[in-house]
Formats: sequence, C-alpha cells, structure tokens
Amino acid sequence: MEEMEPQEITTEESWDKSKTEDELAFEETQVSNRDAARSSLGLGHKQKIILKAFVVFLLLSIGVVLGGLFIYLNEDDVSTSVPQISFQLGEAPVQSPSEEPVVAVAKAVTPSVVLVEIPGSGQGSGIILDSEGHIATNGHVVDQAESVLVTLSNGRKIEADVIGSDIRRDVAVVKLIDVVPDLTPAVFAPSDDIQVGQLAVAVGSPFDLTQTVTSGIVSALGRVVSSYGCEVGGFDSAECAGISTIQTDAPINPGNSGGPLADRYGRVIGMNTLIYTGGIVEGNIGVGFALPSDTVVLVSQRLIAGEPVGTAWLGIRGESPDDGRGGAIIIELTSGSPADQAGLQVGDLIIASEGRPIITMESLRADIQLRLPSMTITLDYEREGVLSSTEVTLGDLDKFLAEP
Repeated sequence: MEEMEPQEITTEESWDKSKTEDELAFEETQVSNRDAARSSLGLGHKQKIILKAFVVFLLLSIGVVLGGLFIYLNEDDVSTSVPQISFQLGEAPVQSPSEEPVVAVAKAVTPSVVLVEIPGSGQGSGIILDSEGHIATNGHVVDQAESVLVTLSNGRKIEADVIGSDIRRDVAVVKLIDVVPDLTPAVFAPSDDIQVGQLAVAVGSPFDLTQTVTSGIVSALGRVVSSYGCEVGGFDSAECAGISTIQTDAPINPGNSGGPLADRYGRVIGMNTLIYTGGIVEGNIGVGFALPSDTVVLVSQRLIAGEPVGTAWLGIRGESPDDGRGGAIIIELTSGSPADQAGLQVGDLIIASEGRPIITMESLRADIQLRLPSMTITLDYEREGVLSSTEVTLGDLDKFLAEP
C-alpha cells in the first residue's frame, strides 16, 4: 500500500492540473457559442468520472491482491507450525523419585575417597578401609615408594606409610601417620552381588581433579586383563598374572586408579584399576576395568596383618574348547598338584568355580590367581558327559616355582 499512495496523489494532482488548464483555456478563448462551451465542460466532467472510476478500481484490485496474499501466507504458517505440547497431569512413570541414584551414591561414597600422591612422580586415588587410617589403592599408584601424601575429602593433607603391595593383583595398602578422628570407612559389597547392567559410579581424582564423580553401568564380569606385575617383571615372570576384572563404561581416566566403583546402594563393588585406550588416546573411551571387591578386601587384609600374599596354584595346563562349549579342558596335570589330589583328570572340562561360570581357560586362570594359597574352592566339571564337582585346596605358586 505504501508504494501505491504516491501514485494516487499524482493522479489527483494531474486531474486538478487538467481541470485548471481547461478552465483557463475556456476563459482565454471567450468562446461565444454556449453550445461549444457546454460541449467543452461536458468533456471535462466525463474525464473526471473516468479517472475516479479508475482510481477506485485500482484500489479495489490492490486490496483483493493483498488480502489474498495475507490469507495464503497465514495458511502456510498454520500448516507448517509445530503443534503445542500440552502438559499432562497424572502418575509419574518413575514412582517415589527421591534423590537421583548417582547423587545419593556420591554423598555416601565421596567421604571415603582420598587422593594419593607420590610427590614428583604421580598420583591416584584411594579407599578408606577402617577408622585406623588404612587406605587401599593400586600397586601401580605407590610403585616403589615407601611413603605417600594423602589428601582427605575435607582437603586435609597427611603423610602415609606404604604397608605393603601385591603387584600380581595390583593392590596396595597405606596407613596415615597421624590419628584422624571421624574417618568414614567404605562399605564393600560381595562380588556375588554384582550383575551386568547395574549402575556403576566411579569416584576419584582424574587429572588431579579430586572428588570427581562419573557414572555408567557394569558392562561385563570376569574380563581377564594382564596385571601390573606383567609390566614390572615381564609376561614370562612369576609376578605376571591374568586377573579377572569388572568391565565398566563409567568414565575412568588417569588418576582414578585406586578409587572405588560403587553400586546404587553406595557399596564398593570394585577398585578402578586400568582403562583400555587402543593405543590411540590417553583418556577414557568407555572401556574401564576394576578389581572385584572380594579381591581388594582379601589382599588388603593380608597386607594389613603382615601375612604373605601368595598366588594360588591349581597345577594344570588347559585350553579353551573350540566346539562352542564354555569352560577349560585339562590337557596336562602336574602329579601331586592340588588338582591331582582333588581327583581331576586330563580331559575333564572345568565349567564353574565356586558357582561362577568358567567361560575360557583364561577365565579359570584369572579366577585361581585372584585367590590365595590354602583356600578351598569347589570346582564343577564335566567328564564323559557326566557333571560332577570336587573340592580343591589350592597350593602356593611361589613355593612350587622355588622347588628344584
């Protein structure tokens, strides 16, 4: 409309100018013939009517065009607009939502988590074991150090002595040199309670960022990985062992080592130990591993008591079946070994240890090496299609290797 208004003004001005010129011409010529004068006036009046009609028609046409365009645009907007979302009142999908699970776990676990530092060397995390100041961490965190610096959850820094370390299982224990009142020991869950798919919350100090909380799930159980002893002594050394671990996708990064992996009830189900990087990146890619809680507690108790932490020995050589069955087939048996004394034979297929399925020979090796000498376990096996079980008192690998 704004572009058409000057056109209307111009038309009206042209008509006024035409009228004035006609009247002047009429007066100047002094036409004596009245009929001629009437003819001239009649012609001017006719032009005026035509111009007015044209203007009205033009305005009406513009109005129709703009009105149709407005309706068209509005219809297009309506057809492409997103429908409004209406809020629905009623019963929530999740019943009784109090605190979010991870929030509750973080509140319960973080007071039991510390930062463990070896000045000028490296750092990791730790788990408070008792009110006396014993703290569990990874063996590779303390390495060869005799003392470390511990930072409690409230920020207080205290020196701690290294009580002992088991590099085969990558567990170490340190003790605060000062008495600290009101320490919050962690609560450990039995490894038998752990299930694939359950919530897993990791707490630690990745990249020196203390009290960092991340969450995920338990991705798998019984994942066999090489222990810290393999890195120290080599894969052919007595210190090297394949250890059974909990796999999790909870983000674990350098500095999380030695920290807890907890369940939805705030119980420690494992100690974060290592991550898989594929040799491409240094950070987490969703594949982390934690030592099971039973192993952490068992080794820590031995270290605190000053008892030797040996490696259990079964006395067999085996292989994994290639016919689709799970288990470990005995292909060689050491005479007089714990397995021999328990009545196992070459050809037996070991399918479970303490009720836990044995999937491969690697998983059996890891299961045995996580246990301690003199422990008695029940092994389920298959012999010529018949299922049986036997109790085995495990031997001491170190003593066996020391024999001539």
